Amino acid sequence: MSLDPEKRQRILEAATERFARFGYRKTSIDDVATAAGVGKGTVYLMAKNKEDLFYQVVHREIRLWVAEMSQHMDPRLPADQLLVLCHMLSLQYAQSRPLVQELLLGNFEETLPLWTEQLEDLRAIARQRNIEILEVGVRQGVFRSDLQVEVVSRILQDIHVAALLIAHRTKRPLEQQMLEAQVGVELLLNGLKSR
Repeated sequence: MSLDPEKRQRILEAATERFARFGYRKTSIDDVATAAGVGKGTVYLMAKNKEDLFYQVVHREIRLWVAEMSQHMDPRLPADQLLVLCHMLSLQYAQSRPLVQELLLGNFEETLPLWTEQLEDLRAIARQRNIEILEVGVRQGVFRSDLQVEVVSRILQDIHVAALLIAHRTKRPLEQQMLEAQVGVELLLNGLKSR
């Protein structure tokens, strides 16, 4: 039996809100069904269990994030500027999306130890934006031609995670966090640029 797309959307939105607000452990399928205005069985039509529903929610959040960042991908801009811009927008976006932030911070591995590989796959989806920008930068001649794009994209993601972690722990104003993250990215960019 196929699930109506409108109901599927309602379930995903309700699950996103519940998981973000109460966390994985304190959210039940019953909570999600009630919030979505559907029966518990309807939720089970789209997800095998709570873990599967959670994965679908986080996957959707990552896809929405990547789509948001893709709107700003203008290959006519110099790649170094594009990388800083996307990093800043990404930091801002993750601040407003707790599940994206928690995924990047690595907080789900403890809750879902059997999902480590799938969670890393989601992080890899998030890195695609960096890979695209780095490849554009190599083609533009802005970045070194011998750049190890995958390695650098992981480092950029680590810088992003560090910025999120610092922001999470210090509660500094977003403007200050973004400035500090920008400095970190610009320091890295100095080593990437072609001479």
